[in-house]
Amino acid sequence: MAFWLLQHNPARGACGSGDWAVRRYRELITAGDGIGLWLSGRDGGVAAVGTITGIPRDGVITVNFARSFPGHAIRRDVLRADARFRDALVLRMPGGSNPFPLTPVQWQAIVERVPPTERDPAS
Repeated sequence: MAFWLLQHNPARGACGSGDWAVRRYRELITAGDGIGLWLSGRDGGVAAVGTITGIPRDGVITVNFARSFPGHAIRRDVLRADARFRDALVLRMPGGSNPFPLTPVQWQAIVERVPPTERDPAS
């Protein structure tokens, strides 16, 4: 299993699950890989996590962001301060194209910070 980030500029509108164009690492991406959504910009960071559900075809992958938390994104500065994440390619080369690879340790630095699911008050 591999782990990836897809970068999106929120100034270009909303985004989420579905088809995403990828330019790099197509031969390494497989269904079941972990995927995160990185929002670029001043207040950027990880705003969703999920799974790749479709292998690359014609430069497109299909993803399902099972957990989305745009109002509580894991901010870039928080991840940069984590020794496990500070060397992530998305921080070193933010102008690169999708996807950005992550090590298992970098993925863990994200997953540990995913906000808890809000519970239904009726339950």
